[in-house]
Amino acid sequence: MRNVILAAAVMGRLDELEAFLRDELKLSKEAAARRMDRVGERLHSLSTPANYALCRFRPWRELGYRCISIEGWVFAYEGLEEGVVVRDMSHGKLLADVT
Repeated sequence: MRNVILAAAVMGRLDELEAFLRDELKLSKEAAARRMDRVGERLHSLSTPANYALCRFRPWRELGYRCISIEGWVFAYEGLEEGVVVRDMSHGKLLADVT
């Protein structure tokens, strides 16, 4: 099993996402936490040896990042000797440059 490491920027965005779910979408604290738990479980699944496809979003693809889509969000990650580093995330609808 590989280590899954979240870049500091991704950790901050995940915190912002949870606050958005509670404050803007008016989910209860428990519902927001459950959704974030599902995101965390899927990110943890990157510890298995399987790899997802290279990202369709050109800037990430050019960096050699692979992508996983979770709950409408796209996470770009890089496989290293130390494990998997999740480098960036964005909502799928914001990634217009897919060529």
